[in-house]
Amino acid sequence: MSEKISPDTSEMIGKVNFLEWDSSFFGLRIGKAIVSTQKELEELSFIKDSLSGLYDLIYIFSNNDITPPIPDSILVDRKVVYSMVVTEPSCFDNHILEYKDQFVSEDLLKLALASGEYSRYKLDSHFPPNSYERLYTRWIEQSVNHSIADEVFCYMVNDCPKGLITLKRDNNSGIIGLVATDPECRGMGIGSAILQHVKHYLFTKGGKKLDVATQYDNKAACHLYEKAGFTVSSCTNVWHWWLNNSK
Repeated sequence: MSEKISPDTSEMIGKVNFLEWDSSFFGLRIGKAIVSTQKELEELSFIKDSLSGLYDLIYIFSNNDITPPIPDSILVDRKVVYSMVVTEPSCFDNHILEYKDQFVSEDLLKLALASGEYSRYKLDSHFPPNSYERLYTRWIEQSVNHSIADEVFCYMVNDCPKGLITLKRDNNSGIIGLVATDPECRGMGIGSAILQHVKHYLFTKGGKKLDVATQYDNKAACHLYEKAGFTVSSCTNVWHWWLNNSK
């Protein structure tokens, strides 16, 4: 016999959105909840038994510092979105080329995986093995075939990509997806060069605003964006609440 759900419990369950793509990709029942108060977080915690019959994992997003989090949840990310107004073009760097091949080379894949060094999908070991690698492989594959990105640019050294950046255009705005520099080439200005290139490219297409997300703990990335003229537009705490995992 199924559990009887009270109206209040049903209302709280309704605040968790089922994520079809994530669930299918990871082979888990995954939901997402956006909370803004400690009370909302506590209400979710109270109906854990009901939620565990529906979900294996719930992503909890909050723009506030809500403490303590739900017991057994893991703070996996402090997501920072940087934004800038694109007002002036910058010079192209002749090392940077558009990636036009539909095939993802081994070197390009290595850069894509390097871009997720601080990813919550890599840091949270509760996911099935190789989840992070599968996710970022899919990300770069769908970027080069232009299903989730309009442009992929690489910083080339001796015909080998040493820097990567992907861009999605939406009306007058641009969103940077993957950003990476070969670990052996860091400190050579490659990151700054590919950012300047994308700024110039977006400007030539009539773009006025550029956004990029990273993790607060990724200090190198935060410094890179701030040095390039980006400012913080939002910060979001992300927890993973595993409901059916004994690990």
